[in-house]
Amino acid sequence: MATETELKLSARPEDLPAVERVLEAMTQPAARGGAHLASTYYDTPERSLIRHGIVLRVRESAGGFVQTVKSAPNGAGNGLARGEWEDAIGGPAPDPTAPQSGRLFATMPADGLAPLFRTEVDRRTFDLAPGPATRIEAAIDTGALVGAPSDRTEPISEVELELKEGKPAALYDVALHLLETAPLRLALDSKAERGYRLVEGGRHPPEVVRAPPIALDPTLSGNEALQRIGRACLDHLMRNEPAALAGEPDGIHQMRVAVRRLRAILSAFGKFLPVEQRRWASQQLRWLADALGDARNLDAFRSTVLGAAPKKLAAAGRLADLAQGVEQRRRLAYERATEAIQSRRYTGALLRILQWFDAMAWRSGDGPDPLAQPIAHIAPRVLDRRKRAVKKRSKRFARQSPAQRHELRIALKKLRYATELLGGLYPPETTAAFVGRLKRLQDDLGAANDVRVGHDIVADLTVSSAVDSVGGDLLAWHEARLTKREPELREHLRRLKSEQRFWRDRPANE
Repeated sequence: MATETELKLSARPEDLPAVERVLEAMTQPAARGGAHLASTYYDTPERSLIRHGIVLRVRESAGGFVQTVKSAPNGAGNGLARGEWEDAIGGPAPDPTAPQSGRLFATMPADGLAPLFRTEVDRRTFDLAPGPATRIEAAIDTGALVGAPSDRTEPISEVELELKEGKPAALYDVALHLLETAPLRLALDSKAERGYRLVEGGRHPPEVVRAPPIALDPTLSGNEALQRIGRACLDHLMRNEPAALAGEPDGIHQMRVAVRRLRAILSAFGKFLPVEQRRWASQQLRWLADALGDARNLDAFRSTVLGAAPKKLAAAGRLADLAQGVEQRRRLAYERATEAIQSRRYTGALLRILQWFDAMAWRSGDGPDPLAQPIAHIAPRVLDRRKRAVKKRSKRFARQSPAQRHELRIALKKLRYATELLGGLYPPETTAAFVGRLKRLQDDLGAANDVRVGHDIVADLTVSSAVDSVGGDLLAWHEARLTKREPELREHLRRLKSEQRFWRDRPANE
């Protein structure tokens, strides 16, 4: 098995000539090439191969045929890497007897495999040597995906950077250099993933992706665990871009959750990281959280404040002007969020922080490395620190102002995210019970925060005394509801503070 380490960037067709000129300037004429590549992708009618995490392709080039099987990206190791098995074969049909790639699908019925889609690509290649012992093959691909059964097509316009020799950090340096020339975007999906969507006919809207659990081995070093968590958070962020760009509220929400989880774990590991490194990484993402914040706040106001309005306000039609004003502001907020996601600043921030995690660049090399010890030893200290912050923020809770309770909510959120991200080290039932209690309390305080933010929204929307009046009545009604729920909120907080620290009572999974 070979390991393919690749970074893919999507590009507008009109930007590719400028990108090509930059790549030409980085290579000698003898290190450039070109080819037409025709590739056909196969699977069974039940999609057995892709369900097992493998992709089967037969490519025709220069009169020969190469069969390739690729695995899913390796999220546990190098975030850019995937397994790759190749064989030269005698014809265009898949060959289950091929020594390297064939064995991976030899158990499938030979007559069950059928062409699903193909790619027709003109590829221009550039052999880059950006540093000692570093070699990267850059490729500009233009062409089309074509669905085999339907001839439905989708254009291909992208740049691929494949590491042939050296460290993955070099890929990001080249990508950032190209970003100075053209507004490229990170492309998370391979041609195969796009092809499978194409044959589905685009029947489904962009998927909202929830954060999956992260598998952590207790023997991993703190550096390796932080790297794995960082990659998982960034993958969660990027997987929700399509839904957010399609105007799906949960897409925006999940992107913000991904950013907050990442910033929360950087804060939780703060004592183990150089201060300037942690601040730099957090600042790379803070602006994006802010850019998405207005859209999310208006979504929350629409669903939880307006959506739960009492019948006496809704029935009288008094909410119509307020709802219209919220919707107008919401559309503007989504336009700003879209601009941020599609900006060079966003792509640049992702490339830099991905590079930071891949290289574990927080390691200074001076003196002992506190994150060199196993994560099983570090995690309890991290969670203790987050729990102490909650305890500190909850003092004299009954007399706290809305702003103070907002700070408590942030501390609870940081504890919850740290628990979820490190939860793979502990028995799932204990982690789930603790997270459930945190979530209930966070939701209780979140309702109060929605009302607090609602006052600012109503004030910004006020265009008439009628809107001001109905907004005030609506928020007063919600505040009365919160007052009634205050005893329950205090009880939830009391139980949380008295709960035992499971990370001290239960050892990390062996």
